[in-house]
Amino acid sequence: MEKYIVLTNKDTFQTILENDGFQPVETYHFYFFDKLKSSYTIARVLDDDAKIQLYEKYEGKEYVNHIRVKFFESFETIEGAREELYEIVKANGNSEDSKHSKLVKSDELAI
Repeated sequence: MEKYIVLTNKDTFQTILENDGFQPVETYHFYFFDKLKSSYTIARVLDDDAKIQLYEKYEGKEYVNHIRVKFFESFETIEGAREELYEIVKANGNSEDSKHSKLVKSDELAI
């Protein structure tokens, strides 16, 4: 059975996508008032024991965390991961701001 996860990159933290434990499949960019707010990558899990590296820079300090893939919400299909991504984006704005936000599939895969 295949498994997919949604990984996030923002100004405040980055998911390191170079990892043998998963394979990036699609990347999307979320814009709010035409400003890039975050990027999302849907990845196929190749190894349930793999760790995802998260890098965060906050208040002048740098943090690196290694989190097992099994702790991320996963989906059996890429369509399920896309639906979750749409829900995440929808939750990032209210109905008044929805006309000012957009999710755009990237022509390039984030690696």
